[in-house]
Amino acid sequence: MKRFYEVAVVSIVFLLICLIYKGQPIISLNDGFSMDGVYYKGIAEQFYQGADQISGEAPFIKRPGTPYLIAVYSGISGTDLLHSAVLVNLAGMYLATVFLFIWLGFFFRQFWLKGLLTFLFMIAWYLPLRVTLYDPMATDAWGAAWFMAGMLFLPAIRKAFEGKKNWALLGNLLPFSLIVATGSLFRESNAVLFLALFFVVNPLKAFNGLSVKPFSFAELGRAFQKIRKMYFVRQTWFFFIPLIFILIAKGLASRYTTELPGEYSYIKTLFKWFYTKSLPEYLLGLFQACGPLVVLLPFYWKEIRSLLWAKQELLFLLVLAFLFGLVGGSDTERIFFESAFPVLLIWLGYAIQGFYASSRRWWLYVLCLLQTITFRLFWHLPDYPNDIRNLPIPFFGFFGEHFQYLFLYSHHGQYVLNSILFMEYIFLFLATWYILSRKSETKNRKSELK
Repeated sequence: MKRFYEVAVVSIVFLLICLIYKGQPIISLNDGFSMDGVYYKGIAEQFYQGADQISGEAPFIKRPGTPYLIAVYSGISGTDLLHSAVLVNLAGMYLATVFLFIWLGFFFRQFWLKGLLTFLFMIAWYLPLRVTLYDPMATDAWGAAWFMAGMLFLPAIRKAFEGKKNWALLGNLLPFSLIVATGSLFRESNAVLFLALFFVVNPLKAFNGLSVKPFSFAELGRAFQKIRKMYFVRQTWFFFIPLIFILIAKGLASRYTTELPGEYSYIKTLFKWFYTKSLPEYLLGLFQACGPLVVLLPFYWKEIRSLLWAKQELLFLLVLAFLFGLVGGSDTERIFFESAFPVLLIWLGYAIQGFYASSRRWWLYVLCLLQTITFRLFWHLPDYPNDIRNLPIPFFGFFGEHFQYLFLYSHHGQYVLNSILFMEYIFLFLATWYILSRKSETKNRKSELK
């Protein structure tokens, strides 16, 4: 019953945020269909018209799920595709938010902490709630909803695997497989949840005790032997069930969709961004994705390290998110956070919890205030394109709405502004380190006096 009331509060907050930002003007580019939205619009129109074969360019045609829902709702409600997209994607974002809140309950008991972390997920300017009101045809909302729905099954799958309860394992894997397969039609990256299953066996523990100096190939060989024994058991063969579902879903989708000729390639895209995205740009993207609270994370690595080592499927997803942020495309902030948020918010929760319990709680309040600037709590997103030429003042983000929209992204931003923002995060980290070191010095002096 307690969880019901907590979810009710989260739902009310979600609704209030929707009401607060309902005045956000829709992007004017392509009459509100933005950049990628033009391609999704074409797919949705074909669904709406009842076409037997849906055609589109890659990678957009690989994500027919959200355009299909938009077309169905538009047909039922009689509203146009653009306004139907707003409601459809807000519904997807609501489910993602509730699933995230339930997920955080596996790791934290305090309602205020779960609520704060969920609130951060709702208000960030580059995440689906805010983006849906600005760029309605984006498809990330339902991708996040299916992703979180799959994540909720991971604890039960691990418990059944460790307890060697095959029927329980199979009973959780079947709905998990259906969710992951369906989710892959909304966002291809959801398929990584299938790979995450193979880390439930905690394979990296085979390397415990492996010494680097002196290095021994014999020890390394024994470690790989342990890993082989972990996987060559009956239970791990169950982990291929989601792959079967994914292949079936992709096969069924390919019968009704046709990919138009084009030059897009996943492999080429990965290599392009790997060789063109600079390290400072990438780091700034990570900083802006997490906001000023990111400076707390390195100081609470021990807390998350033990969790990641005990539940290595989470470690796999976090590492993969860092990789996606680097090579997944130009929008580092959005791509990284939407891939990492279920694990990253746990890490951030440990950091906030630890800092809140310390005598330096006031600094946490300062960081939260700065977080509202980075996440643009007080401002709408500026229109794109616009004729504004002035450079905004960079202070962990940009005040107001009178500047170029693309300045918000590390890849598209102005290099002088980006450099200043980067140095502000470095300064904030050093200030946090100084505050924590002063705390340690005070403790040492007190112990000496005793």
